[in-house]
Amino acid sequence: MPVTSASGATAISDHSAFWENPISIDLDSGERLVLRSPQDALYALVSDWPVNGGVHQQRAIDFCRAWLAGRMPAETVRQAFILAALEAGVPINDDEDGAEASALSPAV
Repeated sequence: MPVTSASGATAISDHSAFWENPISIDLDSGERLVLRSPQDALYALVSDWPVNGGVHQQRAIDFCRAWLAGRMPAETVRQAFILAALEAGVPINDDEDGAEASALSPAV
């Protein structure tokens, strides 16, 4: 949802915005993280990611940063994050439909 600033300019995202449907990921440590925004996703991608250097991981990081700069819709970032999780084999629960997905059994 676009946000209009005091100057009248329209930004793509509001930095306090949350995704409509959060994403849960299970880390190798057994910890489950619930990600509610692109900012949460960025933290997970750079701090807790089990595999570094993936194409989708880097794209998701770039999308998160673009969101922070107001140049990327939050839901686009969400989809990029899901692809990064699938690429890295990170078990996710996309709460949008309650279905789990992994790189071994991608959703069809």
